[in-house]
Amino acid sequence: MKQQYEILTTIRYRHDFFQALSYEGIGIRMSAATGKQLLNADLMLKQQASGFLLLYNTLGAGKRNRSDLLRDNTTLTFEVILKDPLFYNYTAIDAADISTQCFVFGNDAANAPGVLHRYPYADAADLRGTATLQETFFTKPFGLLTLVLNESLQDNYDIRFQARSSYWCYYLMSEQLAALPHPVILNNNGVSCFSEPLLAALPERNKVPVLVSNEPITLSDRTPDVLKLADRLPDKSNKHKIIISQLPSPEINRISAAGRSWHTNGKTYSEIFLY
Repeated sequence: MKQQYEILTTIRYRHDFFQALSYEGIGIRMSAATGKQLLNADLMLKQQASGFLLLYNTLGAGKRNRSDLLRDNTTLTFEVILKDPLFYNYTAIDAADISTQCFVFGNDAANAPGVLHRYPYADAADLRGTATLQETFFTKPFGLLTLVLNESLQDNYDIRFQARSSYWCYYLMSEQLAALPHPVILNNNGVSCFSEPLLAALPERNKVPVLVSNEPITLSDRTPDVLKLADRLPDKSNKHKIIISQLPSPEINRISAAGRSWHTNGKTYSEIFLY
């Protein structure tokens, strides 16, 4: 039998943390029941690293076009799997207990335009307790994706995640750095954008100077604004000696509680240790 497939809809995964437009940290898994639905409807799923295509056979029985197919109101459900174990370290998801919840994605009419979730970015509003779902699982999935193939189906959708923002804390760990009389952190414009040093107690260490950003900074795999550690020269408020010309960004694979004693509730912190 002749087959000729055309794209019914395209789903892309996006994450603002990454400079690349595509995101490969999630994927989908299809159950045997969904696979049978695709076969019966003469549909094909083509997975890609950062999304998937749903295609239909234009030369099948009756030689259907897209409008014919969408009149069937077929509903497809896929499991969304998480492939990156560091996902929650760099993603802005404010959830109390993710262990009993999963994301629910779909092409609901109430969603933000062009995405498969309620708001422009997936967030806690898209989480559901697994006990409230009709489906049963051997292991809890990261999420469920339900696509209703009706006349409102769009050509393209995104599942999009927002990068986490945090207060960056630079610890001056070495004796040389800790001894700086007037340490400041400057942005590209030479403006101080961090607090005056505060002293934080660390295990088996004397108190260490810490400089904390005045505002949350968005985490990213790229550095849009180069930060510098400098020492302000005495009696010259606009003159500085550069100590480190480019400071490192927080490492997403490292979680620290070094500043727990002085952290403010409700704020997220990233800690960087300079030697």
